[in-house]
Amino acid sequence: MKEHEDKFVKNAAILSVAGIFVRALGAVYRIPLARFAGQEIMGLYQMAYPIYTTLLAISISGPPIAVAKMVAERVARQRYRAAQRVFQISMLVLGTLGLLSTIVLMFASPYLVNNVLGDKRAIGSLMAMAPAVLIVALMSGMRGYFQGLQEMVPYALSQIAEQVVRVSIALGFGFYLLSLHKAPEVVATGISSGVTLGGLAGLIVLLIAYGRLKPRLQKQWQRERKVGESGRKIVNEFFSLAIPITIGGIVVPLMQLIDAGVVPRRLLDAGFSQAEATGMYGQLSGMATPLINLPQMFTVALVASLIPSIAAAVSLGQRHLVQSRSTLALKLAMLINLPAAVGLSVLAGPISILLYGEQNGAGVGFPLAVLAYAVAFLALQQTTSGILQGLGKTYLPVINLFFGGVAKLIATYFLTAIPALNIRGSALSTVIGFTVSSILNYRAMLRVSNIKVPIGQTFIRPALASVGMGIATHYSYYWLIGRASNTVATLLSIMIALVFYGFLVLLTGVLTAEELAAIPKIGQPLSQILLRFRLIREG
Repeated sequence: MKEHEDKFVKNAAILSVAGIFVRALGAVYRIPLARFAGQEIMGLYQMAYPIYTTLLAISISGPPIAVAKMVAERVARQRYRAAQRVFQISMLVLGTLGLLSTIVLMFASPYLVNNVLGDKRAIGSLMAMAPAVLIVALMSGMRGYFQGLQEMVPYALSQIAEQVVRVSIALGFGFYLLSLHKAPEVVATGISSGVTLGGLAGLIVLLIAYGRLKPRLQKQWQRERKVGESGRKIVNEFFSLAIPITIGGIVVPLMQLIDAGVVPRRLLDAGFSQAEATGMYGQLSGMATPLINLPQMFTVALVASLIPSIAAAVSLGQRHLVQSRSTLALKLAMLINLPAAVGLSVLAGPISILLYGEQNGAGVGFPLAVLAYAVAFLALQQTTSGILQGLGKTYLPVINLFFGGVAKLIATYFLTAIPALNIRGSALSTVIGFTVSSILNYRAMLRVSNIKVPIGQTFIRPALASVGMGIATHYSYYWLIGRASNTVATLLSIMIALVFYGFLVLLTGVLTAEELAAIPKIGQPLSQILLRFRLIREG
């Protein structure tokens, strides 16, 4: 059992490291890109990008999870040939859908730039991104396959290759075209081509990994004579799993789109000018919201590892593994995201000033101090969604997310128009929305799985350690700010927070030596040292 948990945590750690690198690179490269490209070129690029990502959401949300779950279930029962047939059919389905989407986007581009985007020059960017829809559809199927096999290294390497090539092409080709004094639409097209070439690089990495893995897989296939499953059955199962998850993946972007219409109008009703309302909405959506997404890198990786591992355990009837993996995932999610929520709230102003400068950062800190608490509830919502999806209850997270979205919209409408709350009312509504969906998910998980969650170990002790850390962080910053700059005081306060939180985690006995040892590389020696000094319990 320990071997299973070690692999589960190792897989999550591999994807976490890759996710941190990919997101950091994705965030950082936009700064030099915007500086040398300028507003007009970036505007043409950004006009095309939302259309591409909307089509992309269909490929990257539901399908890889469906493939991962279906493959994991069959591999757990040593039905390797059946798992391979799932992979082949899902690739055929995804390839067909991706090709059709690419063709539709290419033919619809003239209409979109004339009637939707309002700038004919964006057609080059749209056409440059169109092939990526097919490429990413195929890539999502292969990633789901490796995820189902619980082989996370190819998955992680493809993410890194995709982002590195994408950024390199966008910066290199864009700068080269600018040096030739090309028209803005030509430069924007060159930058947009990075999306397609990056996807192609990620797909090539996966194909190479599959080629290396195939001989080992073929030996497993030879043990079976028949697949015993029809193509129609596999297709039906694929769509029954993928469609609810895909709908769930589209809910949040749709809510953000509705927010863009509701929040500025309600700020106007609260007595703010158009310029003030637009600026405040920009602080919330463009500056504060990206910060609460950063701690989710670990949660997303945890869920990617969680779904196939639970699906495999359910397939074998190993309820004890479902119990242990689910409770471990919840504990890890809370151990990381509860202190992140408290820390972001306590240091909302200083962190915003550090990242966005004195002029912009001071305003961002107000909504961020409230929005930060969404981190914990978003982590709980994502983790419980992963558990429910692994259990085959893919429709429940979608229904619960819908109710959370409705609660958020109602709260946004009323709270944002209160002058004393203003943009903080909108931030609070996001916290309310994720609170509702996460609680509904948690109750559904308990109801359908009979999982026994140790409340003290999972929620209360990490929360107490986080509150203690928050108090120490608050006082350390205000002591340091009188003696150093905001940058130095903020960074030192974060370091103090990490050390103090680690001490409180050990003091409250949240983490066991066995759980710590499951962390790759550093876990085993660190747990031995702490055991030697009796600073941690064995398990």
